[in-house]
Amino acid sequence: MTDDKKALREFVAGARALARKKKLGAPQAQVSGEAEDSSPEEDLVCCKGVVHIAYRGIADDRMYLSYSRQWNEIRFFRANGLRVFCADCRHRVL
Repeated sequence: MTDDKKALREFVAGARALARKKKLGAPQAQVSGEAEDSSPEEDLVCCKGVVHIAYRGIADDRMYLSYSRQWNEIRFFRANGLRVFCADCRHRVL
């Protein structure tokens, strides 16, 4: 695995952990009957899993938009200047 892919994976994992901390607020005990069935992607994306991705170009350093992408497609983008928004409510996810 190349360094860019490792860096992106670490960046996304850190963003997911931060979003989980923000969502939970103070640590809470789980109810014994409640199972942890949802994946981190489902916890992070707020509406239907469709996002708009704003990314910075490699050569010209301009911002470009990629509309109506699935959340799992984020791994194809570089972490440099990456911004992800929910397609429905326009809430910034990452």
